[in-house]
Amino acid sequence: MITARKKGVAAGVAQPSSVRRSSRYRVQALALKTGTYIILIVLALLTIFPLVWMVLMSLTPEDETFGSIIPTTIDTSAYSRAWTSMGFPQAFESSVFVTVLTVVIVVAVATLTGYAFARLTFPGREVIFYCFLAAMMIPGAAILVPMFIFLKDINLLDTGLGLSFSYLGGALPFATFLMRAFFQTLPAELGDAGKIDGCSEFGVFARIYAPLTGPGVATITIFQFVGTWNEFMFANTFISSGGLKTLQAALYQTVGQYSTDWPALTAGLTMTTVPIVIVYLVLQRQFIRGLTAGALKG
Repeated sequence: MITARKKGVAAGVAQPSSVRRSSRYRVQALALKTGTYIILIVLALLTIFPLVWMVLMSLTPEDETFGSIIPTTIDTSAYSRAWTSMGFPQAFESSVFVTVLTVVIVVAVATLTGYAFARLTFPGREVIFYCFLAAMMIPGAAILVPMFIFLKDINLLDTGLGLSFSYLGGALPFATFLMRAFFQTLPAELGDAGKIDGCSEFGVFARIYAPLTGPGVATITIFQFVGTWNEFMFANTFISSGGLKTLQAALYQTVGQYSTDWPALTAGLTMTTVPIVIVYLVLQRQFIRGLTAGALKG
């Protein structure tokens, strides 16, 4: 009886202590969670602020530019000025042609080369791969003049086709690197089973591995689409004809030497951002899967 009472007293003494520890842990966890959410919200606001400012500036009357962040009156005339002054329809058509052509070539070639570097065995494979990746370390400005002379010599200067080809040298190494990493996450047993069933090497690629490359293809599609759509230096240098200029080069023409129509400029930027948002929304699930494809490989 005395022993039971002692145990009850001990339990009664220990219970408040454990409750206090549990309450303290809950408070700490809540504080950590709250602090994490506050940091994420601040980062999200800092990230989205330039986009919000761009849209609000495009709706601001020209005589109220930089007067306040939120316009006192909504004026949509900047969109019509941007549409006509920068030749938006022609620039949009040129950008679509160059971007789609570049993305298609990069996806097709990078998928094949990524598979070759990941699944095929040939002499000097690793050396060739790393030499191939060395192109990623060459800045675009370093090859601007040589590329200009090269395109001029092959009569592709001031053409959308030449501009698209000029992007391939810098785009293919990065895309190949991503696709090689993606193919390495896929089980090699799938290819072995296909060869046992009588498939050739290309048959294994086309019938077994290619249908599984959706996340990898979506990843390089988004990266390449954004990179080509927003590229300015090559587009402004290699294209001189007004009707062939892409959107970024056409937008630059709205920047004056002494004054700039900021509402029209931000209206043009807003319109050029819409296709990027649409492409990302369409491919976002595959894109996220592609970025995390190797996370569970063991």
